[in-house]
Amino acid sequence: MKLTRLLVTLGLVHEAKPSVAAQEEEVVPVRTQVLSLEELRVQEIHDRSRREAADLGLDRTWEEIYREHGLGDPPGGICLEDLDRQVQGLSEEEAPLVVLGILKEKGAPVREVLLDGQRRDEALDAHERLLEKQVAARRSGLEQRVAELTREARALQLRSADLQAALEAWKKRKREEEDLMELLGGMLVRLEQQAPSSQPSGQEKPSTER
Repeated sequence: MKLTRLLVTLGLVHEAKPSVAAQEEEVVPVRTQVLSLEELRVQEIHDRSRREAADLGLDRTWEEIYREHGLGDPPGGICLEDLDRQVQGLSEEEAPLVVLGILKEKGAPVREVLLDGQRRDEALDAHERLLEKQVAARRSGLEQRVAELTREARALQLRSADLQAALEAWKKRKREEEDLMELLGGMLVRLEQQAPSSQPSGQEKPSTER
């Protein structure tokens, strides 16, 4: 931009004028949301919690978890969850027939499908145990931090109370000092009032003798 302005100033290039359409283009106002500082603080806490949950793997899909445990596609591409969706609303007599038909069509033996379902269930259980350990460790760290902040808050409260007590002690000494000054001031006023008036030196009392 600075180079363009320099070239225009030197007359080496001509600055392009905006088109009439561009000038007349309506400016669309940007919708903004006004948040208070407290709302921003709460939002930041929630955002940070979501990032922590993601770091721990709490938002991973079932497929991601299965792959982490070495499980690929189910036999015939059919898993127990798929079969469950297929038999929703069917009677106890109809459901087995539908399941057998689907497995036969996909070429997936019943035993293999059951074993695959068992392995996936074990993978989910193992991942749950891992998450429990990770979350427990993270919560322990957070609770330790809470304890530290609580101790720090108590220390700050004590400091605040000490400062207020020091201020009250100073005010008490100030009142005592003011009472003393008032007492001495009153004493000096009374002494001033009781003292005999004296004439300035160098002046004599006028004589009545002729």
